[in-house]
Amino acid sequence: MNIRLGNEVDRSLILTNYPYTVNVLGDSGYLIVAQQKNDIIGFCWAFKRPIPAPIEQCEMFINVIEVFPEELRCQGLATQMLAEIKKIAIKESCYQLRAYCDIRNVPSHCLWVKNGYGISPVKMPDDTIAGSFVTLVL
Repeated sequence: MNIRLGNEVDRSLILTNYPYTVNVLGDSGYLIVAQQKNDIIGFCWAFKRPIPAPIEQCEMFINVIEVFPEELRCQGLATQMLAEIKKIAIKESCYQLRAYCDIRNVPSHCLWVKNGYGISPVKMPDDTIAGSFVTLVL
């Protein structure tokens, strides 16, 4: 198992094999891949941005984290990828790591809590909870 910074070849392979990722992989940011032999079995995509508040700080926003196939989940791969993106965020002098998690994605919520992220539910005007912003202050 190898967790590493991805490259453009990795990005192209992910986009080809998982076309839905075109909506979550941007053109600039950081791609972390989990590789087993020659196969990419997981990835994390994050990008640095200003914190949307009136302070002079930035954050690393994790736009997506995936492990596939499903039988490889819950084996620590996502945690290892989060550790790698955390190292980059610290090196980039980011104040925090942040992501959004859909309310129906209970395994993802468990991943965030396991890794020390705070959970902030997103309440809609009709009082439903759509999901959570998850944050780790560095």
